[in-house]
Amino acid sequence: MRKKNGFTLVELLAVIVVLAIIMIIAIPSVLDTMNNARRKSFVLEAQKVFKSTQEQYTMDSQSSIPGAGVYIYNIKTDLGTADTGNYLGFVIVDATNVDDPQYTIYLWDNNYMLFRYNVNASGGFPDPTDANTIQGFNAATVASFNSEYPACNDYLGDTRVSAGEFCMNRHGLQFTA
Repeated sequence: MRKKNGFTLVELLAVIVVLAIIMIIAIPSVLDTMNNARRKSFVLEAQKVFKSTQEQYTMDSQSSIPGAGVYIYNIKTDLGTADTGNYLGFVIVDATNVDDPQYTIYLWDNNYMLFRYNVNASGGFPDPTDANTIQGFNAATVASFNSEYPACNDYLGDTRVSAGEFCMNRHGLQFTA
């Protein structure tokens, strides 16, 4: 009788089963790692946008904007960053107290969004694993903020708008409905 080289069907099936078990265990871990990396990248972008807004607001407040008020910065057009990739959004600077302006971030990309996130001058950004703050992308929510005015209106609320507190662009021009 001749000796045959190769694997039996049972041996091949055993190897395939072992590989399948390893993949079932490994894939969720790899996906979680990738998701956490995307969230961390998103938070880093939010921090970068916040710093850029702080710098631009400081420069503007020394020259072009009229002082106390609420101002909005579009991250694509107002922060000197022509290429923001997939990131879009606004930062509202509430300078009602000129010495301690408050920043509210509206930022989104194709994966995540950060809406109505308040930051003071010292920072304070969310933990990248905080899914309640850094939410999954929601096209309907993003569509409601497709221009600066809805973000201003959302921030100020109807009572403040009717009381005459307007949100202005970085040159002091008021946004109107």
